[in-house]
Amino acid sequence: MEDPVISKIKNQFDKKGNPAKIPLMSGKHFFEARSETDGVYVDNLKTQPFLPWEIFSEAINCIRENGGKTKKGNATNSRLGDSNLGLDTLEGHIASKVYGCRIGDTVFKRVNSIASILAWAGVCENTRGHISLLSNEKELQVSHSENEVSPAFSAEENRDGSGVNSLCFQPDSRQLELENLEEELEEKIRKIKALDEQAATRDEELGRLREELERHEKLLLERDLELRALQEKLTDKSEEAINLESSLIEKEEKIESLTEELREKTEKINALDEKLSAKEKEIEDLGKNISIKDKDLKTLAEEVIAKAGEMRKIEEKLSVKERKINTMEAMLATAEEKLKKLEKQLSGYEGEEKLAVQLREREEFIKQLKGTLASKEEAFSKISEENRKYRMQQKLASEGLKQIEEQKASRKWWKRL
Repeated sequence: MEDPVISKIKNQFDKKGNPAKIPLMSGKHFFEARSETDGVYVDNLKTQPFLPWEIFSEAINCIRENGGKTKKGNATNSRLGDSNLGLDTLEGHIASKVYGCRIGDTVFKRVNSIASILAWAGVCENTRGHISLLSNEKELQVSHSENEVSPAFSAEENRDGSGVNSLCFQPDSRQLELENLEEELEEKIRKIKALDEQAATRDEELGRLREELERHEKLLLERDLELRALQEKLTDKSEEAINLESSLIEKEEKIESLTEELREKTEKINALDEKLSAKEKEIEDLGKNISIKDKDLKTLAEEVIAKAGEMRKIEEKLSVKERKINTMEAMLATAEEKLKKLEKQLSGYEGEEKLAVQLREREEFIKQLKGTLASKEEAFSKISEENRKYRMQQKLASEGLKQIEEQKASRKWWKRL
């Protein structure tokens, strides 16, 4: 006989359509499910979309074993046997019974799809963290369990009733009925032995589960100890973090002060850069002026050299003229002496005409000498004036050279800065 929960799920597919849209617990999102002969296929489980019918039967058994309500369990970042994925949770029960997972194994998350399908079929109530049977489903399960037991007893009652009737109406067949009863008794004994074996198997399984539970409890104790140690470490780390935060605050304050000092230094450096650029511009202008002065100095030096050559020529000419003047003066003195002698002679020979002619010639010669001497004196005065001007130019040129040398020295001083 088919499980009534599976029948109800199939009937719901027949009513709503196959495939059907199944709402999740929030009611805002849906996934698609398709009923097949071997189970249900869903589109929200990625690589493992198949849910066999056995899953839903085991889900109901898990809920009934926990009093009609159980935790759904959480397989995210958990292993089978953890506090949020125990064997008493729906996810853990299905992983153990249907997929053969053991304590400590990772579990693929299927509980949301299973719980949503059970709630959609009207079998369970799907709430946050828990799933529970509806009241009518509890009655259905009780009646189903009674129906599973009643056929055997009804068959026995029918056989017993038929045996009584046969004994009443057929007293000669008593022996045959006893043999049948003995066979049935042996069959019952065999069933009892099988049940005992099953009970022993269950006891072994319970023992194994107890051992696993003890191991799990030891593991939990170890994890509690580790958790306490981690809490102590966390406390120490918190104190270290507080100390680090205080030191970080101090470092940030120092960094702020250093940043402020750096900003002030940067402003000063910018001001100095501006001053330096201005000084460099002044130096550049001064260099240009000096280069111009150098050119002027070269031109002036060339002019002075040329003037010096001219002055040497003039001085040579002047020396020649001075020698001539000296010669003329000597000749003039000689002529004057001769004139005096001639005047004396003339006073002695006034009557002689020849002496008068000579005297006139001498006077004319003396006039010429005096004219020549005057022109020489005028030329000498001109040469003296030119010499004075030349010396003044030399003096001005020497002063200009001195100023240029001072400017060059000041330029070198600026370059050293």
